[in-house]
Amino acid sequence: MSFDELQIAWQQQRATQAKTDVNADTLRDVRAKSRAFTRTLFWRDVREVLASLLVAGVFGNIGWQAHQEGAVSWPAWVAAASALGVGIYFLIDRWIMRRRAAPRGADLRTELNRAISEVEHQIWLLRNVLWWYLAPLALGPILLAVQITFYGPEEAPFWSKVLLWIIVIGTTGWVDKWIWQLNQKAVDTELEPRRQKLESQLREFETNG
Repeated sequence: MSFDELQIAWQQQRATQAKTDVNADTLRDVRAKSRAFTRTLFWRDVREVLASLLVAGVFGNIGWQAHQEGAVSWPAWVAAASALGVGIYFLIDRWIMRRRAAPRGADLRTELNRAISEVEHQIWLLRNVLWWYLAPLALGPILLAVQITFYGPEEAPFWSKVLLWIIVIGTTGWVDKWIWQLNQKAVDTELEPRRQKLESQLREFETNG
């Protein structure tokens, strides 16, 4: 082998080693950020499940007291079940995603694909937060207003019932809109940029090998 051939082989070896080092650094970075993202989601889900149980407990207690007093209690029970359903949805969703998720890979391509899938699922959840989160929880105050309006004290004046509905609908609508906007902002400013970066890293890896 001539000197020029040796030099070319040495340069190729250095380039291959440099590429391997870059991929290893990228893999460590992707894994670290992915684990931090997973921890954040875990504690978010813990808080949401506990909050759902608390709300379900409050409405369940209202329903039980109404039942003990011989009053109509079904609106409170339905409200409790709706809040409980939100907590159960979080648990089922986590269980399904854990079963579907690819294991943390030993190579960069597998790890990037796994991280992208996780982010895409969170984007889907937040884009559809209205039907699986906000709507069931909004049933609580609305059904409570139903119980008070139609099954409460008959001597309550009509204007007080109208005022109750204005307060319930107005407050619930404002809070739901605020939560929806927060979730859409999180998608636009945090999750979408994260997905785009991961996809860019994946394209770069597949292009350069």
